Amino acid sequence: MRVSLKRFLAVTLLLLLPVVAVQSVKQTSWGPILAAPSSRQTGSPNAKVVIVEYSDFQCPSCALVEPTIHQLLDLYKGKIRLIYKYYPLTKIHKNAMPAAHAAECASAQKQFWPYHDRLFQTQLSWATLPDPTTSFMAIAQETQLNIPAFRTCYADPSPIPAIEQDAKEAVNREVKATPTFFVGDDRLVGPVFMTDGAR
Repeated sequence: MRVSLKRFLAVTLLLLLPVVAVQSVKQTSWGPILAAPSSRQTGSPNAKVVIVEYSDFQCPSCALVEPTIHQLLDLYKGKIRLIYKYYPLTKIHKNAMPAAHAAECASAQKQFWPYHDRLFQTQLSWATLPDPTTSFMAIAQETQLNIPAFRTCYADPSPIPAIEQDAKEAVNREVKATPTFFVGDDRLVGPVFMTDGAR
């Protein structure tokens, strides 16, 4: 697929994000994107255009853009692939890491995207809880996960390094706000929750 179509998709994404102040930044290279499990990718696996999203489940702007992302995937069905990368802003969003942990446990059961959607849809109900575990368990039931396996995974810290690896990658790629999207070398930034000093 030609670069011009990648640019077109980047412009389309900009136009479809009216709820977030977005700026487009161009640079020849932002550093490498590490492999992501197939369970955290959606769209055509053979698509030549890949969108990488760095996001925080407790970020209100990230929740606001989700319907637009679904619209984009429908509009360009078969032509694009979306990769989700964790970037929990732990200093300002105390439940962001637990939410990412829960999502990674859903990912282990190949149910990342239904769980991802419900986390954003119910964000206001769990974001400020002292302990969001009950909410995350309820979402696990809604998305028909294996509850004993989910509970065991959520109690196990071993999924956390995968989340931290994504966050480190975000820092290395100069991600400064959530959500941030990359379409090829084009970076689209929603500068609402700045990450400088926020992790």
